[in-house]
Amino acid sequence: MWDNIKRLLSPPIFAGDEVKTRAAALLNAILWIFIAICIAAALLFLFLPNPEFSLPLIGIFTLGNAGLLWLLRRGRVAAASWVFLSIFWTFLAAVSVFLGGTQSATFWAFIVVVVVAGLLLGGRGSIAFAGLTMVVTLAIALAQTAGMLPTGLGERSPLEQWWPLSLFVMTTAGLLNLASRSLNDALTRARLYAAELEEQRAGLEVTVEERTRDLTRRTRYLEVTAAIAREATSELELRTLMTNVANSISRQFGFYHTALFLLDAPGEWAELKAASSEGGLRMLARGHRLRVGQEGLVGYVSQHGESRIALDTGQDRVFFDNPDLPLTRSEAALPLRARGQVIGVLDVQSTEPEAFTQEDVAVLQTLADQIATAINNARLFRQVEESAAAERRAFGGLSAQAWANLLDAQTALGFVSNRQTVVPVGDTWTPQMQAALTKGQVAADTESAALAIPIKVRDRVIGVIDGRKPGGSGQWTQDEIALMQTLAEQSALALESARLYQDTQRRAARERMVGEVTGRIRETLDVEAVLKTAVDEIRQALQLERLVVRLGAPDEDAVQPTEKGNQDVEQD
Repeated sequence: MWDNIKRLLSPPIFAGDEVKTRAAALLNAILWIFIAICIAAALLFLFLPNPEFSLPLIGIFTLGNAGLLWLLRRGRVAAASWVFLSIFWTFLAAVSVFLGGTQSATFWAFIVVVVVAGLLLGGRGSIAFAGLTMVVTLAIALAQTAGMLPTGLGERSPLEQWWPLSLFVMTTAGLLNLASRSLNDALTRARLYAAELEEQRAGLEVTVEERTRDLTRRTRYLEVTAAIAREATSELELRTLMTNVANSISRQFGFYHTALFLLDAPGEWAELKAASSEGGLRMLARGHRLRVGQEGLVGYVSQHGESRIALDTGQDRVFFDNPDLPLTRSEAALPLRARGQVIGVLDVQSTEPEAFTQEDVAVLQTLADQIATAINNARLFRQVEESAAAERRAFGGLSAQAWANLLDAQTALGFVSNRQTVVPVGDTWTPQMQAALTKGQVAADTESAALAIPIKVRDRVIGVIDGRKPGGSGQWTQDEIALMQTLAEQSALALESARLYQDTQRRAARERMVGEVTGRIRETLDVEAVLKTAVDEIRQALQLERLVVRLGAPDEDAVQPTEKGNQDVEQD
């Protein structure tokens, strides 16, 4: 029951509208105060011999206030305020006119209306009702002086004059106290809001400082990541690349230890390939490796392809316990992914207990992806180089064999040019020519001003260019030697091209001859005719003196061929 009474007396609250809520609280208090005054007046008037108010009038006023309370709870605060003040002011004016004018007990209650108007409607409402009251009270005073108002109720006793004044004074004091409380509440809320704003400002400053620090750190990470990525992509030798990357990461980020692991071909072990710390170098020297999926963060990341962080690993021995790295307090392992597959792990360790955050891991993962791409490119480059070298060796071997066959067939292949003519060189080999042929280097004879330059085709010496300057021309200069070497290289290219062309021509002629002979042989389906055509065409194509084509096998008891089971075709 008490809760229901408390809920009935409590003013409505309008969330998000502080001004409306405050006005509703004031009007609610005023209405209940006036209802209480009406009830007290009604009780008092029962014992007065000549009451100035009638009980029906007090009842109407009380019901009107109750209606305003209902309107107030409907959210019509401004309308309820205007209606209340208008009714109250009209009521006072009517009482003053009909019950004694300026001598009426309610005449001084106009001050209460002005005070209430100021509380509910603000300064403009208070001024409006004050001006209206001054005009109306002046009119009442003039009308009363002219004898135009009804006769009063007679002479009132001091007690009858005291209680209305006391009632209005108490009402005014109560309203002012209510206004003061409302003002104090507003000031208290303002102070609370100011304190909250100050707290929020301080928190915002801390947040901004933290965000600025994080942003600066992340920007630094990104700059370092870009620099390391550029350094990684500029190197194609795998071991050098990984060593440079590990050292750069430790140097730029200030890590205690940085290591790069690569998975072996079966994918069973993560093998340490590069490290930046002294302990890491010791592990690298003894061939350190970790089993995939079983040993520490590196083993986990190499199997699952997900980054992992271990903070304060000195207390968490499940993740890290390496005597070569005793100062490690934090560790982060990130997968090296290339073409959707994990090829290794980037492992970084710090001496700080909480050195890595998820934001740091995101930046380091970007770096790890770029490192993996660089490693994959270096591997592909090495594979391409190995394939090219194998092809060069294979082709060089074929070329060397071809030149060997050519030189075996033509042992005295060479020419000499002098001022008169160009003639075959024969079997002439000077000492400097032999030196250049056997050593593959430039050989010179200072006495005769002779210079021998080896002719190389795919690093194989196939001949020599021997030049001799006229007498009195001096020794060979460096520019002349360089020119001779260039001419030797160009001659080697031209000779190789000529040999390839000859080989192509011979192959084409051989294929053409085979095609012609095969075509003539297939012109008939008779066995003897085929044999006769084959033996004749093959002999002519190969320019042989004699060719025999024989089918069958020799008899066991005869040396000479017989007719039985054999067919022999001979072409002279």
